[in-house]
Amino acid sequence: MKRNKYWKIACLFMLTTLLALSGCNAGQEGTEKVSGSNAGQDDTNEGAVSSSDSDSQETSRLMGDYDTLYDRALVEGKLACYFLCPGGELAPWTRTNYGGDAVLFILPDGTTILNDCGTQVDGPQVVWKLQQLGIEKLDYFILSHGHTDHVGGFSILARHIEIGQIYAPPQEVMERSDPEGKLFTMIVEEMGIPFTYLKEGDTLTFGDDVSVKFFNPPVGFGADTSINLNESSLVWKLTYGDSSFLMTGDIGNNPDYGQKTEEVLVAKYGNELQADVCKAGHHGSDKVMGSDIWKQTVNAKIYAFTTAYVRDDVEYFKYALTGAKTFSNALDGDVLVYTTGDGTYDVQVAKERTSDYYGTLDTVDGHMRVE
Repeated sequence: MKRNKYWKIACLFMLTTLLALSGCNAGQEGTEKVSGSNAGQDDTNEGAVSSSDSDSQETSRLMGDYDTLYDRALVEGKLACYFLCPGGELAPWTRTNYGGDAVLFILPDGTTILNDCGTQVDGPQVVWKLQQLGIEKLDYFILSHGHTDHVGGFSILARHIEIGQIYAPPQEVMERSDPEGKLFTMIVEEMGIPFTYLKEGDTLTFGDDVSVKFFNPPVGFGADTSINLNESSLVWKLTYGDSSFLMTGDIGNNPDYGQKTEEVLVAKYGNELQADVCKAGHHGSDKVMGSDIWKQTVNAKIYAFTTAYVRDDVEYFKYALTGAKTFSNALDGDVLVYTTGDGTYDVQVAKERTSDYYGTLDTVDGHMRVE
């Protein structure tokens, strides 16, 4: 029986490898306590080249300052959030790999949390970057949902990095995963990694200083096939002192996806959603149709777009026009945001923008302060 399980894993692994190589992105130790009851839809990268990208072949260049970006001494005793650039360091205009989400938290006591791990093509880069930070074990892995651009890198991640505990959306959400999401479940079961389903209302605490609350998805929500799987993403807010980070998975506000999730969450939770640092929903895609009421409610100081190219100029400018500092992996490479918990933030980026089309950043050697 076990031999048959390994054969299934091997077959799924080969399938996901072929999908990755063909460019078929089908989806686009602190003390820890859990409270609350325990627990492939279309997410394609449309990839239409914007006129701004095609007119100018380069919008940013590598600064080569990885020694600074990955210096653990820089964030010692602070809370650090790394928005890891998908697709390695591919130029944003190439479109050869669109990449996905991979967001790493290092808590003040050294506890590590990885939220998603990109596509299978992203997997080796994610592992390499973790190793550059001296991470051989992740204390926690949180999966937003089972689309390939969020879970595809897991087969590589789990092979090279030990994982202490996994959190994922409810079982009915996972059952609708892409093949890579199903492979993820099989690998977790075979490796015996502790696994917990989470949903709206659940909370976590890490040590005495860091708390996490989950706002999405509701119980049973993921079983509704009329609603795109993106809208079943885990949405969660991490709070440390006066600082806060909101992780949004792939939720949006597009009625074509079956629900205006941003408006639903604002109606339910209001100002609880306010966060200084926010990951733009669905990579900042034009499918999001991000709502003004969401941006007003979150009222972020910093937004991060997690994709290897600017998927939609209009959406980017909408976020930038809120007055928040708006970063993008496509323009800025890896983005590190760190804080002492006082509501102010240091930001270090890996790239220097060479075009002012998307606006310039007042960085000095890739660094800026956000009050």
